[in-house]
Amino acid sequence: MLTPTELAAMRSTLNDSLPDTAQVQRRTLKSDGAGGFTESWATVAAVACRVASSGQSPQERVSAERLTATSTWTLTIPALTDVQPADRIVVGAQTFD
Repeated sequence: MLTPTELAAMRSTLNDSLPDTAQVQRRTLKSDGAGGFTESWATVAAVACRVASSGQSPQERVSAERLTATSTWTLTIPALTDVQPADRIVVGAQTFD
């Protein structure tokens, strides 16, 4: 089992290898005053990150009668970063849902 000191050293080493910044965004719904809602995204954290291709080929599928392409990426962020399943991640000009 790792000691707290060893774990802290490993986390520090990983964090030093994260060259980019990720914006963790959480969806919010605001009343539009007419009984509906307007969706917006609020940045809840900015953390160091690394984005890497998974090496898998993009997949194409038909969704809602449209052809869509899906790619798989690996996002590395610091341990204990609060990211929820419905959040999205923005790194530079790329948005990951």
